[in-house]
Amino acid sequence: MSITVNTLCVLGAGTMGTGIAQVAAQVGIRVHVIETNEDAVPRSRKRLDKTLQGGIEREKITPEQAEEVKQLITWESDYGVLAQADWIIEAVFEDVAVKQQVWGQVARLVGPEVPVASNTSTMPIHTLASYFGRPEVFVGMHFFNPPPAMKLVEVIPSAQTAPTITEAAVALCERMGKTPLIAPDIPGFMVNRAFGGLVAAAAEVWALGGDAAAIDQAIELGLGHKMGPLRTCDLVGLDILKAVHESLTELTGHDRFALPQRFYDELIAQGKLGVKSGEGFYKYEE
Repeated sequence: MSITVNTLCVLGAGTMGTGIAQVAAQVGIRVHVIETNEDAVPRSRKRLDKTLQGGIEREKITPEQAEEVKQLITWESDYGVLAQADWIIEAVFEDVAVKQQVWGQVARLVGPEVPVASNTSTMPIHTLASYFGRPEVFVGMHFFNPPPAMKLVEVIPSAQTAPTITEAAVALCERMGKTPLIAPDIPGFMVNRAFGGLVAAAAEVWALGGDAAAIDQAIELGLGHKMGPLRTCDLVGLDILKAVHESLTELTGHDRFALPQRFYDELIAQGKLGVKSGEGFYKYEE
């Protein structure tokens, strides 16, 4: 069964939802971003404008292409627009109660054959699919921050996901210019499950007096990483990673994910969230 995606609905206008919308629009897909918090919409528009302008300055896209992308994206507060979707991607906050409420609402409004995906970074897909009620059309599509720049998408089928849906998710990722990799349906999947342990160790060295730049460079040169874990944390956002590691701690019971949380708490309490606030493990110029 071939699944043609002309219209995509993205649930949530945060950093990830906005980025996913941009990636889809750049390949000609009409995107409706559904966001019920009216304060989030102008932030989303501003974020999109800034990212597109950066692409223009780096000569990745032309001004005309940037305008075409903006014309393909609309922001809606009414879930009724889901009736127009060929595919749905949920990118709301990493909170199980929020996701349960959202998927229960979506289930009442979309047809039985519409494929749906979650951009969750930690939560098992079979659990989220149970909130939706039709696990055969439910799959994980975990994009990485920022979606326009990061090539990887983890595609996570549950044991009940139909093979045709998994294949269609892979095809959609490839159409968006991404590299999809099939990941197991376990908390944290592949990257966050492995990265959590590395961040914990790096954050511990930092807390014991290590220099952030030296720690990152040591891992880059010693292990061949393109970017060290502490700079990666700042890029993603310490508040986002805190939520990820809290979720992993709860879902797995492993203490190694809890270790960096006290460091996040200390920095977050000082308003240091990473690149977006101007300071995290590093300081940033505007």
